[in-house]
Amino acid sequence: MSDDAPRATSSGRRRLIVEGWRFVPHSFAMVAQSHCLSLLSNDRVELRFADLPYYDDAWRRTRGIFSADQETALAALRPPERDFSPDATFTLRPERPDFSAPPAGRRFCFGTAEYRVLKTQNRTGLRSGAEVPESVSVIAPSHWPALAYERFGISRDRIHVVPHGIDPAVFRPDPSTRSATREALGLKDAFIYLSIGAMTWNKGIDVLLAAFARVCERKRNAVLFLKGTDAIYNSRDFLRRTLSALPEHTRAAAASRMVYDGGTYAVARMADLLRAADVYVSPYRAEGFNMPVLEAVACGVPAICTGGGPTDEFTDEPFARRIRSSLRQIRLAGGDAGDYLEPDVDHLVELMLRAALDPDDTAQTGAAGAMHVAEHFTWDRVTDRLVDVLFGSI
Repeated sequence: MSDDAPRATSSGRRRLIVEGWRFVPHSFAMVAQSHCLSLLSNDRVELRFADLPYYDDAWRRTRGIFSADQETALAALRPPERDFSPDATFTLRPERPDFSAPPAGRRFCFGTAEYRVLKTQNRTGLRSGAEVPESVSVIAPSHWPALAYERFGISRDRIHVVPHGIDPAVFRPDPSTRSATREALGLKDAFIYLSIGAMTWNKGIDVLLAAFARVCERKRNAVLFLKGTDAIYNSRDFLRRTLSALPEHTRAAAASRMVYDGGTYAVARMADLLRAADVYVSPYRAEGFNMPVLEAVACGVPAICTGGGPTDEFTDEPFARRIRSSLRQIRLAGGDAGDYLEPDVDHLVELMLRAALDPDDTAQTGAAGAMHVAEHFTWDRVTDRLVDVLFGSI
């Protein structure tokens, strides 16, 4: 048996350290904590959690994102003891991945290289994947970012794809909550297009605003609800800059029927906002996975999203209409050349109008999407896949 092969404890359980963040509204923290909540009920794994330092001194622990019971369980996660020798270490460190060999077992680095290239700051000083120790592998949430690590020179057998998931007790259709949320928002009679994200260029917010301005000409009760995360990304400022760069007529038309919310909310509240929407819209240019699309579909809300990217891997027509796109290259900071998808704004307008003009059909396709996600993409199901990657068949 090799030194880094899985070693069972006396109880037959494999030892795992998860390195990541807790109690901040960042996607990497949400992924780490969601996997941990599922792992706590997995009798094959003995779990420890190592907290990584936050990137920004302004970040503060925010409680109430998960349920009270879940947060109690997350807070009780134990750090690894001095003599805790892991079979695997799962490291979720965005932008600065840890490619160093672990003291014991194997290290699995989580990465979401949105532009399908490892930028200079993502290489931790390495020139190629040939310098990554054999005891280090990569886990990506879709095949789109996984290609970056192959291009870097890491062998395919050390690159694994494990998608994200949803909590089916939270992200599910609920007609009564949908009605109550729309009433509370003062949007009971509106046709709501929703989009969630940092409001940055890669999310395609400029494309969405331009398309929505045109939709407003045909659909008088249309509303665009944008949900940012000001505590992490300064989303409001990104949105303001994007709006100011648009032609005056487009800016005025989009802003007149736009609602923005940059607050930090519990996952249950986020599910309420998703259910309140009629359609979720994501004309992204570059994403590692795009979890809000999965969560929206789980809530019975059909999606309109860029075709050709990672969302193709967990959605199907007709509950996720795909915007025509063209593959392009971009020169990133540091001189690295990355890939992105440019969504066709004319086709986006067509899809947004089609959804609004036949709301009954739109609602029916949303129900089909919710069933698809509940069957294939719960956190318990995808965490089982993660365990198989970390330890092989047990």
